[in-house]
Amino acid sequence: MNVNVVLNYYFTGRQQMALLKACHDRFQRAKSVRNVDGTKSVPSFRGSRIVLGIFLLHYINYELNQYTYVILYDEKWPELTFYVVFYFIEMITVMHALYYDSVLDMIRLCARLDCAQLAVRLEQDVKRDCSGKFDDSYWWRTIEHFYSRLLELHGRGREYCRTFRLQLVSIALNTFVVSFSIFYVNLNSIIAYDHDNWLEKYKRVTECLGFFSQLGALLLICRHATELEGEQLSLMRLILRAQSKLTKSTSNRKRGNVFCSRILILQNGMKIAPFDLFDFDMEYFFGMIAAIVTYLVVLFQFRALE
Repeated sequence: MNVNVVLNYYFTGRQQMALLKACHDRFQRAKSVRNVDGTKSVPSFRGSRIVLGIFLLHYINYELNQYTYVILYDEKWPELTFYVVFYFIEMITVMHALYYDSVLDMIRLCARLDCAQLAVRLEQDVKRDCSGKFDDSYWWRTIEHFYSRLLELHGRGREYCRTFRLQLVSIALNTFVVSFSIFYVNLNSIIAYDHDNWLEKYKRVTECLGFFSQLGALLLICRHATELEGEQLSLMRLILRAQSKLTKSTSNRKRGNVFCSRILILQNGMKIAPFDLFDFDMEYFFGMIAAIVTYLVVLFQFRALE
């Protein structure tokens, strides 16, 4: 996964800085603005901390295990050094995946903030029943303002896909091929052989944890990509709801049909799909889980026939 590091900092560094700069102002405002239900729009990054904790448990335990092998069984120090460097590179890979997820979460948070602000304006109109509702000019300014926000959000999603597309594909392949292969080898070693030494069993189990940290990082990316699409759809529905506040005149209907057509066109490009190979969403993640389980069943069946 060294190619991931090179691509991340060398080829796409400027695009990343531009994307983060575009999200910075909205991200800062999200710390103080509340949603309609009274909750704060703040990022928790709880999932990233859980995945990082799983990998640190895997990394620290495995390195202690390797050091114990050197002391007890007089193994060579170069072998220990190789494993230290190998799992350090694996940690960098996991950290990069969590970084890609955090950037995507910031974009999702900007979309949630826009939805909250437009929902507040709609609630204010409901509360003004007694004193009179807002006029058409107010609602057209609101619709145009949040439609421009929707275009900015759509542009951030496309820019994110262009910036991290090769990295996302490499992470998906690394999780499905490399990490799964290591997981299967260790799981097969635990099941197929009767290890009298508890240290050998402990070594195999700690090696398996690396696969779950990679899978957890991919889960976060897919989940936030799905939530980002949901926030965009929510903002579109709120814009259409704002259009319903307009008076039923011919000019308003024609102008409203134009906005509806534009929104309908935007719905076709909301997916995070690097190189249009596959869509990063929960459907893709569950499909990968189903493929992994299928391969495990097939491989263990072949092992039983041997």
